[in-house]
Amino acid sequence: MKNVTYLLLMSIAFLLIACSDDDKPNVEQVEPALKNYLVMEKAKTCGGSVTVDRVTILKIGEFESKLDGFPVYATFGVTCSEASGSSPWVSDDTTMSKFTAVVRKKTSGEFECFMPEQFQERRNAMERQTDVLPPDMMKTDAPKPITAPK
Repeated sequence: MKNVTYLLLMSIAFLLIACSDDDKPNVEQVEPALKNYLVMEKAKTCGGSVTVDRVTILKIGEFESKLDGFPVYATFGVTCSEASGSSPWVSDDTTMSKFTAVVRKKTSGEFECFMPEQFQERRNAMERQTDVLPPDMMKTDAPKPITAPK
């Protein structure tokens, strides 16, 4: 009887672990969802076609309940091609200081990438603030030395 109870408990524990929704996805599962996410994000500001030039997933973090998924750290290059020209959206940050997106499993079994609402709101607020700055304040060149008046 003890063996049957032990076997039953072990089977339940195995099923709980094996069927957990928090199973970390691998790069092959995340890459198509990340590419789709990048295209959809760039399409919000692009009047033409959007292409993903490159994606390199650096790391898929551990599940975070506050994000409702796994943070994905990646470098990428996306291009918007319009009649007036093209505009890139590039991230080459390999420090993994901020995630590119969050991935989770949908009820259909497929994976989707998204940006949690609280992070999206912060990013939108920052973009609105930088839009009102004079263009010369957004340059990334080294600062010019200060010289004394003559």
